[in-house]
Amino acid sequence: MAGTSTTSPQDDETTTPPPQQRRNPGLRLPRMTKVSRRAGANDGDAAPSDDDDDDDDDFARWKAASGPTTPNLSETAAQLKRSLSVTGLQDLAHMPPGQLRKQVGSKVWRPQDEEARMPGDWERLLVHVVRGGLRAGNLAFALRATLMLVLELIKAIRTKRFKGRSLGLAVLGPTNFRFAGLFALWAALYKATHNSLRLLTPMPVTARDRSTAAAAAAAAAAAASTTANGRPRARSDGQVDSGTATPRSGRAALEGKTDSEKAHERSKQKRRAFMRDPRSKVWHAYLAGAVSALAVLVETPANRIALAQQLFVRGLEGSYNVAHSKGLVNVPHGAVLCFGLACGQIMHAWLTAPDSLPGSYRNWITRASQVTPVATTIHRDIIQRGTADLDLALKLFPNGEVPKPYSLSPLRYPHVPPNAVNRRGIHGKNVKKIVEWMERAKKGDVGHVIDCALVHPWEASHLWSPVDRFFEVTRWILPVYLTLHFVPAMFLRPGSFLKDPMRAFLRSLFGSVRSSSFLGVFVIIYQTIFCALHSSHGWLVNSPTLKDRVPAWLLKLLLSSEMKWLAGFATCGSLFIEHSRRRAELAAYVLPKGMESAWSIARKRAWVPFVPGGDLLLTSMGMSLVMGTYAQNPEHLSGLVRRVVYQFVGRN
Repeated sequence: MAGTSTTSPQDDETTTPPPQQRRNPGLRLPRMTKVSRRAGANDGDAAPSDDDDDDDDDFARWKAASGPTTPNLSETAAQLKRSLSVTGLQDLAHMPPGQLRKQVGSKVWRPQDEEARMPGDWERLLVHVVRGGLRAGNLAFALRATLMLVLELIKAIRTKRFKGRSLGLAVLGPTNFRFAGLFALWAALYKATHNSLRLLTPMPVTARDRSTAAAAAAAAAAAASTTANGRPRARSDGQVDSGTATPRSGRAALEGKTDSEKAHERSKQKRRAFMRDPRSKVWHAYLAGAVSALAVLVETPANRIALAQQLFVRGLEGSYNVAHSKGLVNVPHGAVLCFGLACGQIMHAWLTAPDSLPGSYRNWITRASQVTPVATTIHRDIIQRGTADLDLALKLFPNGEVPKPYSLSPLRYPHVPPNAVNRRGIHGKNVKKIVEWMERAKKGDVGHVIDCALVHPWEASHLWSPVDRFFEVTRWILPVYLTLHFVPAMFLRPGSFLKDPMRAFLRSLFGSVRSSSFLGVFVIIYQTIFCALHSSHGWLVNSPTLKDRVPAWLLKLLLSSEMKWLAGFATCGSLFIEHSRRRAELAAYVLPKGMESAWSIARKRAWVPFVPGGDLLLTSMGMSLVMGTYAQNPEHLSGLVRRVVYQFVGRN
C-alpha cells in the first residue's frame, strides 16, 4: 500500500525516506543517490530484475508521495510579498551574520544539497521556467561583469590610466547582457521542454492497473463466499478466506537471507524509496538539450562556432564515459589517442594550411615551438611552389646582410648576434649552411627541403638541439603554469593552504614543473622527427652509394605531409607526463581546434558540402549529448561542465 512503509520498525532508519523527502516526488538527496547508485553498480544493476509486485509498490509509493513542489502564481506572489514586507526586512536585518551569509549565498550560488523541483501542472511549470531563467541570467551577468571589471582594473593598474568609461563598459557593456541572455534563454528553454515532455507523458500502465477488473471480480467472489452471519466460508482446499491482504513488508523480504543478500535487498528498497517520476524518460533530456541550443542565436557568429565546438566535444566525452561505464566500449588511453589525432591535424595545418587555424592560436604555436617565425613561411613556399623567398632568409641577419667569413681555408663564419626576427642569434656553422642553401636557391635548386639551419639557427648540433629546446620551452611556459597552479591553491582552497602551506607550495610547484615539462617534451618530439626526416632525406640524396639505389617513393615519403601528420600524432606521448586527470581536459581543448582545421581544409577542397546553419546544428548536437548525460549520469561529465550545468540548471 502506498501509505505503508516497506520496512519493519527496526529497518525504518535504513529504508524509509525522511519526511521532507516523502513530500517531494522524484527527489533524491545527492548523498543517497550516490549510495544507491554505487549499490546498484555493485549489485550488478539489480533494479531491472525486480518483479511486477515491486514495480507496483514503487509506482503506488510515488503516486502517494507525489505533489507539486514548485510554487504557483499565487504562492509566488505571497512569497514575494512576505520577503518584501516590513517584517521580512526586519527579520533579515536582525539575522545573525553567518545565517544571513548562508541564506543570501544560497540564492546566488546553488548549494550542493539542493533538492529537485518537479512542477506538477502547467501553471507551476510557468513559474519554474521564469524563475530558472532569471536566476541563470543574473548569475551569468554577475560572473562576467565581475571578471571583466577585474581584468579592466588590472589593465588600469599596469598602464596607470583609470578611465571611468572603460570601467563602466566592463560592468554594463553589451557583451555582458548578451552573455546573460544566452544563459537565461538556455536554462528557460531546457526547463520548459524537459518538464513539458514529462507532463505530456501519460502515467505508465502497471500490473495493478491491468488487474483492476480481476481484483473487483475477486472481491465479489469473496463477498459471495461469506455466510449470512458474516463469517468466512471454508474453501474447497480446506483453507479459509479472510477477505484481507497483507501488504508487502521489507522485514519479510529480509528473513532467511545472508548479510550480503540483506544488503542487496536494502539497497533495492532504498532505490525505490527515492525513485524518480515514472513519466520521465531518458530521451526527454536529449531532446530538451537540442531545443535549448536555440539560445546560442543570442551570441555573435564567431562565439557560436567556438561554443559549438566545445559543447560537441564535451558531449562526446560524456557519451563515451556513459558507454564505457556500461561496458559497451573500451579504448585504452582514449584521451591520449584523441589528443594525438587532434595534434596531428593541428601541426599539419600549422605547416601547410595555417589559414585553417585561428590566428591567435597559430601565433601561440609558433612562440611555443621556439622556431624562427620566417622558417614556417619558407618551408611552406618550398613545399607548395618549389621556390624560396631569399629576402625572408636575410631577415635573420642584422641589417639583412650576411657577415663576411673570417677564414677562407677552411671557410668559417662568425657567430651572428640576435635581432628582432632571430632572438637567439646564428651559430657560425649554420651561417655557412644558410649561405650554401641561398646559393642553391638562386640557381633554383632548393629541392623540397628546408635546411635545418633555418629551423634552429642558434644550435648546430642535432643531438643537443632537442635538449636545448626542451629547457627553452619549459622556461618560457613555466610562469604561466605557476599562476595556474598557485592561484587556485591560495584563493580557491585557502583552508588547505593555511593548514599546511609548505605541502601546498611543493605540490603546486611540482604540478607547474610537470605541466611545463609536458609542453617541452611535446615540442622536442615534433622537432626531432621533423629534423630526422629532413636529415635522412639529405643524407640519402647526397650519398654517392645510396642515391641511385633508394627508390623514389621512399624519398618522397620522407618529405610528405603524411609524415608530418604522423609526427604531430606522435606528440601524444608527451601527455603521459601530465596527471591522468588533466589528460582528458587537454584532449578536449585541442580536439575542437583539430576538427575546425580539418573541416576548413575539407571545405576548401570541396570534399564536404556547405551546411546552412552548421553552427546551430553542431550546438544542438553537442548540447543534446551534454544534457542527456547530465540527466542520467552527471558524474560522467567533466568536473567543470558538471558544475556549470548544475549552477545554471540545477537538478531539474
